[in-house]
Amino acid sequence: MDVTGWADGPGLMCAAPLAAAADGAMMAFAALAEGADGALPKGASLLGQRARLRGLRRGGQQSPGGGCRLLPTRDGWIALSVARNEDWAAVPAWLCDDLPAEWGAIGRALREQGADGVVARGRLLGLAVARADGGDVAQAWRGRSSGTAGPVRRRRPVVIDLSALWAGPLAGALLRLAGADVIKVEDVARPDGARLGHGGFFDWLNGGKRCVALDFSDAQGQAALRALLRQADIVIEGSRPRALRQIGVIAEEFLLRQPELVWVSLTAHGRDGAAGAWVGFGDDAAVAGGLSLCMARTYGQMMFAGDAIADPLTGLHAAVAAWAAWRRGVGGLVSLSLAGVVARAVQLGGMLTGDALAARADRWARAAGPWRTRLYPHPVAAGAARRYGADTATVLSALGARC
Repeated sequence: MDVTGWADGPGLMCAAPLAAAADGAMMAFAALAEGADGALPKGASLLGQRARLRGLRRGGQQSPGGGCRLLPTRDGWIALSVARNEDWAAVPAWLCDDLPAEWGAIGRALREQGADGVVARGRLLGLAVARADGGDVAQAWRGRSSGTAGPVRRRRPVVIDLSALWAGPLAGALLRLAGADVIKVEDVARPDGARLGHGGFFDWLNGGKRCVALDFSDAQGQAALRALLRQADIVIEGSRPRALRQIGVIAEEFLLRQPELVWVSLTAHGRDGAAGAWVGFGDDAAVAGGLSLCMARTYGQMMFAGDAIADPLTGLHAAVAAWAAWRRGVGGLVSLSLAGVVARAVQLGGMLTGDALAARADRWARAAGPWRTRLYPHPVAAGAARRYGADTATVLSALGARC
C-alpha cells in the first residue's frame, strides 16, 4: 500500500490476491525445504523488500522506482520501462520523431499513435514495452519439459545462478536458505546491474553465494562456463534464449547430456516464438499481466500496484519449481514468465469487476492496516555479498578449469 496509489493520496490496496499468492508459494517451498522453515521470510514480505530498503513511495502512473510509466496512446494504455541509456537512444526511431530524451515528449507523441503499432515497433527495437489492457500475455505462465526421473535426492545441490537483478537472484537466495550451494556467475563485460543499486538489497539477494566472473565473449571463458554447468544440479537464468545461444549455451543440449539437470528459465513474456525476444522488467511485465487493469477496474484509473512486483512473485515461484523438481529427481526445462505469473495471480482472485473489486480492496485494506508490520517483518540479509568475481579462481580450480 505504501507504493500503490497517487503520490498525494492515501495508500491503496490492490484487489488482486498478490500477498496470498506469495505466501502460498512460500508455504509450499517451506514444506519442500526440510529444516529451512525458520530461516524463510514471509512470502508477501518479499514483495515490498526493495521499496522498504530504498524508501520508495507511490507515484500513480509512474512506477515507485521511477523507470517505468503508464502512458495513454490513441486507443489504449501502454507501459514503457526506460532503464538503460540505449533505451533513450532508441526512442526517436520508435516513435518516428526526433524527440528530446524526456517523458513529456514521449507522452505527447504517443497520443497520436495506436497502441498495437507502438508496442510492436518498440519490441523490435529492444524496448521494454507492453499493453496495459491485460491481453498481452503471449504464453502460459509456466512450462515444463521433463527429463529423466531418478531417486529422490537428499545431498546438497549445486546451483549455478546466471541471472541478474531480482527474480532469478531471489530464487537462488531461497534455494541457498534451503541448503543449496549457490554459485553466482557474471559476465565480465556485463556484471549484475543490481551491484550498482542499493547495497543492502543486493546483499539480501546474493549474500552467501560464491561469486564467479567469466568472459562470455572469450573461448576460454565459454569453456569454463560450460564446465560449471556440467557440474550443476540446478541452473537459474533470466536471459532471452537467443542471448545464451550466441555464446554456445543451449539449455536443450545440456539436458540431453544431463537429463536429471533442472534448468530454470525466467523470461519477461515466455521462451517460445516472437515473445522469446521481447525485453521486459518487473514493472512493465506486471502491467502486461493485467495488474494495472485490475487497479483501473477497482479505482477508475490506471496506476501501478507495488514495486516491480512481477520480479519477487516470479522468483518465489521459480524457487518452488526448482526445489520440487530437484527433490523428486526429475530433470528438465522449467520456464516461467514474469507477465504470466502476475496474470495467474490476478486470476486467482476471480473475475470480479467494479463495485465487487472495490469492496474487496476496502475490506482487505481495513484488515491489513494495523497488522502490516507484525505480519510481514523486514527480511534479514545473510551477510554481505561476495565481491565481484571473488571466488573465480577457487571454483574453477576445483573443476580443473582455468580462469
